[in-house]
Amino acid sequence: MYQEYLRTHRPPLLAIWGKNDAGFLPAGAQAFRRDVPNAEIRLLDTGHFALETHSREIADAMRAFLAKHMMSKLPKQPKQPAQ
Repeated sequence: MYQEYLRTHRPPLLAIWGKNDAGFLPAGAQAFRRDVPNAEIRLLDTGHFALETHSREIADAMRAFLAKHMMSKLPKQPKQPAQ
């Protein structure tokens, strides 16, 4: 399913995981690299509810990732005339 899409298209991928999560083990995050070798994997010293304890770190990582991979794909905005 989605693995085929990842293998075929290899989109930019950021996986931020709690390395102490008992339900979603770190190996699950690392597995993305089988399909997207350049995937960015971040393992945080937290459990399943990473956003509750590491929201700023996660938000910063997401902003940096989007700036790096997506901002260059946005159409250029015309300059507004000075008023």
